[in-house]
Amino acid sequence: MEVQCIGKIKSSFSEPANPEEMRKERSTIVINEEYEDGLYRIEDSEYLQVIFYFDRSQGYELIAERRKGGVKGVFASRTPGRPSPIGVTVVELVQRRGRELEVKGLDALDGTPVIDIKPYVPVFDNSHSDTQME
Repeated sequence: MEVQCIGKIKSSFSEPANPEEMRKERSTIVINEEYEDGLYRIEDSEYLQVIFYFDRSQGYELIAERRKGGVKGVFASRTPGRPSPIGVTVVELVQRRGRELEVKGLDALDGTPVIDIKPYVPVFDNSHSDTQME
């Protein structure tokens, strides 16, 4: 399996914090130069899915007390401590400046590696959506 780092997160959060508080703030995704062309027309999307690597996560527990919901399995939670430490968050795209994307709603720490970005498309990403793809 091969995964590429396509960029990094710039955030005011350098240490883990309450995800709800983190999502209230704006942050910037800086795409590596060699992938900048892949951002062509990204501003057509109001929301994006950001897939990132929990690079500071240390191990995991298959069953543990979670921040919300009590004792749960790792796959029944959104904990960063995972066998494959990958995070996914839907963010609002505020603005694109060249290879920088200003976003709101990202719960990733400063310097976190980004491994992919995809447009959020309700018809694909929300099975309960009545929205039709344009």
